[in-house]
Amino acid sequence: MRRLPHATILISCLALSVSLSGCEKKATGQVAAVVNGDEVTLQEVNAELGNANIPDGAQKEKARSAILQRLVDKRLMEQQAKAAGIDRDPEFLTRQRQLNQALLLEFYAKRAQGTLRVPDQSAIDAFIASHPTSFAGRSIFTVDQIRFAPPADQSVITGMKDLHTLPAIVQYLTSKGVKFDRGSSKIDSAQVPQQMMQQVLALPPGEPFIVPTPQGVVVSVIVGKEAQPLPPEQARPLAVQMMRTQELDKILEQRLKDARAKAKIEYQPGFTPA
Repeated sequence: MRRLPHATILISCLALSVSLSGCEKKATGQVAAVVNGDEVTLQEVNAELGNANIPDGAQKEKARSAILQRLVDKRLMEQQAKAAGIDRDPEFLTRQRQLNQALLLEFYAKRAQGTLRVPDQSAIDAFIASHPTSFAGRSIFTVDQIRFAPPADQSVITGMKDLHTLPAIVQYLTSKGVKFDRGSSKIDSAQVPQQMMQQVLALPPGEPFIVPTPQGVVVSVIVGKEAQPLPPEQARPLAVQMMRTQELDKILEQRLKDARAKAKIEYQPGFTPA
């Protein structure tokens, strides 16, 4: 092997040294700090500063300095976590994928929301008239409730459909060995979908209504009612918000439908959705 002259080696080393120093990150411009080569940007600092709700007259320079130090500390702990191999842990990777997915969907919906038009006054008034339980007929209901975890045997829920009083359901669940919590709560009719609220109000007095949720099963009976109609100055902004939410849901639902139609999806045997 032919050996390089000493001068050539020296020049190569100097060139490498200059190259490395040129790539070295500096705390300047849009970079507020560099932590072991990791940048903390002014955008990050300003975002934290905006979320801090600092009162008027406060010393923002001190607040910004404190926030920057907190971000530096987080970088140090993040580096420690990576050094410990946390970023390669399967549970971490699954959770990271879930968080990234949720954030992507949030921003996707936000971008779609930007395409929505503000409804005109006649459309707003028509929407308010068609949703009385949310506006002119809004009421706060006091309910007696039973809550229990989703049962493994779904026939437990089916068996409650022929029971027409809360005491009968209590007796039934006790006989099945189902543990439950009982208490009172409030239901704002403006926060319940119109169709669901109308179905509840159509029940005979004292008739329980059952609402299965991912967190558990809720059985309620209305025991009190207080009318609280929304005044026009509150009703119209709320109506616009509800209309835009419904329109956004329709847009996203249609986009999902189109995506499903175009997608190539293969399920493992036994995992195909019903």
